Amino acid sequence: MSGKYQKLNWQEKNNISSIDCSIDIAVHPAKSKIILLTIPGVDGSVDGYEGKYIKIAESAQKKYGVAVLRMSNPFISSLFWESNVRRVLEFIQDNLITISGRQDVELRIMAHSAGASVITMIAWEYPFISKLLLINPAIRLWPDKIKYGLSEFGGNKTTILIGSRDPSLIEVKNLSEQKGLSGIKTVVIDGADHDFSGKAFPIFLSAAETYLLVKM
Repeated sequence: MSGKYQKLNWQEKNNISSIDCSIDIAVHPAKSKIILLTIPGVDGSVDGYEGKYIKIAESAQKKYGVAVLRMSNPFISSLFWESNVRRVLEFIQDNLITISGRQDVELRIMAHSAGASVITMIAWEYPFISKLLLINPAIRLWPDKIKYGLSEFGGNKTTILIGSRDPSLIEVKNLSEQKGLSGIKTVVIDGADHDFSGKAFPIFLSAAETYLLVKM
């Protein structure tokens, strides 16, 4: 089952205008304490390249029985990088019974690229988020905010999966050396590029299960 598709619509306002915003989400409900959220990079679609996020959701449900929510991540403007993710987190909070059948849930998040950077900065604000899997996070976008967010969230609840050919490799390796971030688990995938293309693609598809769900 590819999930129930719908749109979230809202407005963002700055000093001179209002911007109409819309993102696609797909909900795979299940009676489960665990909800898995997939966050793509900037302009990533709800389904992903070759339906990768559909495959991740369907496999996670079949093997572990978890609820899943997928989202798109269109670029709004440089003023509103966090808006898409925050809207989805609010949607999940407001619809826990529909999504998972219960209120006491753990939200586990798989995020890629700039999507990973955004959730890293704000996850500590949402107590129901229990684990993060950050795939090739774009550390250079907001290095200080990312370090602060990780220190507040807790490095021991965070795994970073980084390709050896990703531009942020050095920055990711340096994170674990920062004060308060020693608990981060960093896994380097030899030969993987920023998109985990080619031979690395199956690793991307199985990453949520490997690092977020195997030891539930």
